[in-house]
Amino acid sequence: ATTLEAGEWAEKLGCKHVIVWSAFCGYDYSLQSDFQMAWDLLVYSFREICDAFPNLKISLEFKPTDENTRWFIAPSTGAALLITEEVNRENMGLCIDFGHCLMAGENPAQSIALVGSKKKLFAVQLNDGYQRLGAEDGLMFGSVHPAMALEFCLWLRRVNVCCFCL
Repeated sequence: ATTLEAGEWAEKLGCKHVIVWSAFCGYDYSLQSDFQMAWDLLVYSFREICDAFPNLKISLEFKPTDENTRWFIAPSTGAALLITEEVNRENMGLCIDFGHCLMAGENPAQSIALVGSKKKLFAVQLNDGYQRLGAEDGLMFGSVHPAMALEFCLWLRRVNVCCFCL
């Protein structure tokens, strides 16, 4: 209900985009989760929000792990992109967070290339960090990984996607 409420507020405020990051959509222990059921519920939930607000862009911001949940159901760019394909709605896309890509052991520029090629890049978050699993440094963009930040920006230009930067 919270995400549906966010959509309602976004419409009332004249916003065009809702970014969904769930700190609690995951699990902490082995044998704790039915992965297929959790995946299906995530897909169903995004279909529900996309259908309820067809004029809003809805973005999933994946994060591989968090202090609140050790493992996220969609822990990588590839898994998050697969969610968008299974949701199969025009207004469903991704918000790529530079620091979350680093936490997932990914090259953020490669994530931009992949998501941009599928026309599902709706937003980016520009930050940096030391790649510690389960932590978020939230440092200034390019302060730790300047070459990766430059490549990230070059791929943003190359995929020629106009997206929202945070």
